[in-house]
Amino acid sequence: MPESAASTARLTKFYSELSPSLPTVKAALTGAGVDTDHPRACDLYQRDIDCHNLGMYRMLVLLAEVVGEYGTPGPSDAVLDLGCGIGGPGRFLAERFGCSVLGIDVLPLRVELAESLTNMTGLSDRVSYRVEDATDLRLADDSFAQVWMLDVSMHIRDKRALFAQIARVLQSDGLMVMHEQSGPLPAAMRPVMRQAPYVAPSLPQLIRYVEGAGLRMLTWRDTTDIVVDYFLNMRNLVLESSEPRDSRRETGIPILDGYLETFAHLGGRSGILIARRT
Repeated sequence: MPESAASTARLTKFYSELSPSLPTVKAALTGAGVDTDHPRACDLYQRDIDCHNLGMYRMLVLLAEVVGEYGTPGPSDAVLDLGCGIGGPGRFLAERFGCSVLGIDVLPLRVELAESLTNMTGLSDRVSYRVEDATDLRLADDSFAQVWMLDVSMHIRDKRALFAQIARVLQSDGLMVMHEQSGPLPAAMRPVMRQAPYVAPSLPQLIRYVEGAGLRMLTWRDTTDIVVDYFLNMRNLVLESSEPRDSRRETGIPILDGYLETFAHLGGRSGILIARRT
């Protein structure tokens, strides 16, 4: 069954506050001395302008290095960027590996901005987008050499349906590449969980979901230190900002503190999980 309308509404509100507008992106590029008439995709993702995965560009580089141990996608391969957001990771994949990328997201506002940024960076011949529910994909079987899913699965309650769909659209021997925070989530995460749906199983339970769908786990690489650094930097940026203390800033600090308490003091973990379709 597709994810509930209530969950989608909460995610829409949560990510509408996190997502920049197209003018904001262009202003950031201008401030960095980039020609906004001819920007490259790397001008965005290397500056963490269009990445909302934990660890941002630094994590993308690590993910690509780990995937290289098991097989990278080539120019003839299609990759599914599941929960693509505004498209930074997918554009990174297209530029780094030369593959084609289909980005899907349940939120139209994110897909629209992703399309605009991809057109602006000249990658629309290799990167495209669709609004899709990850638990009920309207995509053909055996369509993709790899499926990437970065910090997305915890927003999806029906894990069995999610991983069954990933296994279905993967080609034989194809790779699922995901980054995620494992549970259980402590009380410190409540400021985050009040904003959006968070359903994070323990790592053993997550592996059972993955392998129950017909995917064989190849590796789990802990990334907690990178994620802690990321949230510390984000917190400092908010505190040092010259912007007025508006509602977004006031709610942002408790959310960042919740993540930091979880990862730095309460044993929370994040990591890269790679599995192969058997």
